[in-house]
Amino acid sequence: MSIVTSFWKQSAIYGISTILVRAISFFLLPLYTNAFTPSETGYIFLVFTFISFAQIIYSYGQDSAFLQFYKQDSIDKDSIGRTSLLLLIATSIIFSSIIIIFSDSIATNILNLEESGWVVYCSGILFFDAVSSRVMTLIRIQEYALTYLIISIFNVIASLLTSYILVINYNFGIDGILIGVFLGAILRWVMLIPHQFETLSKGIFSFIFANKLLKFGLPFFPSAFFYLILEMSDRYLLFWILGPEAVGVYSIGYKLGSLALFIISAFNLGWQPFYIKIGKHKNAGATFGKIGTIFLRSLISLWGLIIFWTPSFMKIKVGENHLIGKEFWASEQIVSIIFLSYLFYAGYIVLMPSIYLLEKQNWSPFFRGTGAIINICLNLLFIKYWGLFGAALATLAAYIAMFTFIYYKSNQWLKILCDWQSIGVHLITTAVFISLFGMTEKTFFISIGFTFTYLGLLLFFQGKTKLYSDFKYLKSSYSDA
Repeated sequence: MSIVTSFWKQSAIYGISTILVRAISFFLLPLYTNAFTPSETGYIFLVFTFISFAQIIYSYGQDSAFLQFYKQDSIDKDSIGRTSLLLLIATSIIFSSIIIIFSDSIATNILNLEESGWVVYCSGILFFDAVSSRVMTLIRIQEYALTYLIISIFNVIASLLTSYILVINYNFGIDGILIGVFLGAILRWVMLIPHQFETLSKGIFSFIFANKLLKFGLPFFPSAFFYLILEMSDRYLLFWILGPEAVGVYSIGYKLGSLALFIISAFNLGWQPFYIKIGKHKNAGATFGKIGTIFLRSLISLWGLIIFWTPSFMKIKVGENHLIGKEFWASEQIVSIIFLSYLFYAGYIVLMPSIYLLEKQNWSPFFRGTGAIINICLNLLFIKYWGLFGAALATLAAYIAMFTFIYYKSNQWLKILCDWQSIGVHLITTAVFISLFGMTEKTFFISIGFTFTYLGLLLFFQGKTKLYSDFKYLKSSYSDA
């Protein structure tokens, strides 16, 4: 099996696992939109936004550092594993303790909530998630794909079942959602206890390694923090300008559009170890480009299909309710823009080898900081004029800027030879179809018609065997690597 074929196989397995974990809140959309009002849903997503911001602090760039050093053959991997995990456990205890101590202040001053108990739940979720995520990274590096998948599935099932039971059967409200996620995080941590003991029983804790991990990883902390500002700040700005109801409706549309992010995250789980592994090969830039082209064109096709079926998906009847409650149907207007935003983020991820392989991580905060600043400024301007649609447009502009920045610098450092021309044509073609679809009544039969016409024209103009030939090339490339 060639190294590239192995990449796609591992990515598929980790992709399923990652999509399942990240899709917990996606699977809960029917519960959010039928059991809660738009205002209550807005508060739920504000809490999850806080968790996302805090996760960056809990990690402080150490996931990237751990991956970078553990993959090196010349280093004491056992000591790296033990040092990294002990460092993470210690800092996570400190961070969670701070959140618990100041839960009232965080609830009142940051989240504008009266329920400090929700913040306490967040502290527990964050601790168990941080420790589990580091161990899951180790499992991924060791290529225990089946173990990774099984643990992910149990985590999702536990979170979903607990949330539904507590909300529907026992009327726990928002507390039921948070308790469900909390118990899912605990279950994953428990299932990983053997791997934690194994990691902590080998090697030694090294201050030298700790210093290396911090030195490499800390530059990624502001980068990740800027990314979260780019990704989440619109929720807070909408809350301040339009109120919690707008946050609830916007968050549902954003969640539907963020299906692309699930796929990108899954791809990146296999992508990062892959390009670190073959980065020194002679034709690495060409191989990266081939993979990137296939990935981006596949994602663009999915963009069209998702938009064609979003209206019908929202209106599916589940008993007496719709899959997405009627009060949230207005969120459909932003799904296409959010998905398009993530297409540019996917391009950013495809170009990431130039940062890692040439150790240009100090540039990462500039790329993402640019996007964050643009996003905040445009949100403040656009929300006042165009509401939810304005917030989505601000997000799109930020991701376009971020991609443009890294594209320019990547061509100077390490050229990733994607077929940008075919990607551009594919993107424009899909955008035209989506624009035409937006002018229709968006019935079930219209969705079918657009789906078959779109796929038929792609096959006709771009060649039925185009993507298959790309995969055959990849399979033959580096077959002896």
